[in-house]
Amino acid sequence: MKKLKLKIWKKVKSNNFKNISQCIKVLKKKNIVLSPWIENIYLNKKNNIILTTKSYNLYKIKVSKLGFKNATKLKDIYKLIIRNKYKLVPPEVALRARLLYLEQKKGEWLRFATPFNSMIDTDNVPHLPKFGRALGFYFIETYWSYPDAIFHPHNEFVVTN
Repeated sequence: MKKLKLKIWKKVKSNNFKNISQCIKVLKKKNIVLSPWIENIYLNKKNNIILTTKSYNLYKIKVSKLGFKNATKLKDIYKLIIRNKYKLVPPEVALRARLLYLEQKKGEWLRFATPFNSMIDTDNVPHLPKFGRALGFYFIETYWSYPDAIFHPHNEFVVTN
């Protein structure tokens, strides 16, 4: 299998945020809409999501580029991401990246490939973050992150290396 060579989409550099709450406040000040699930998950101490100062290179990959031609389970998508020598994105990086992605096209929904069970809401439902732009707003929302959740060839994910 030939390894996919992806182009860097965004560089998330170290930050000066003291904690997740401060980052969320900045997102809201910039009129980025956070879904109730996003706030619930990121502020849920059980998830132990903490901001780091680590920098990340992020890449976008369509499910079809991984070789899938039909609806596919998330666990199979993740297997091929890893087999291609890319990594899943820590949940905190999505918050930081949302501040950088303000040229998003209307109607685009971009999912972050985050590790299973790293983003659990207080109802005990696993999620992954997704970015959107619609109705004149930028969003950070969620999608279910079950291993058997179905995604389609046109869906795009963000990964790191």
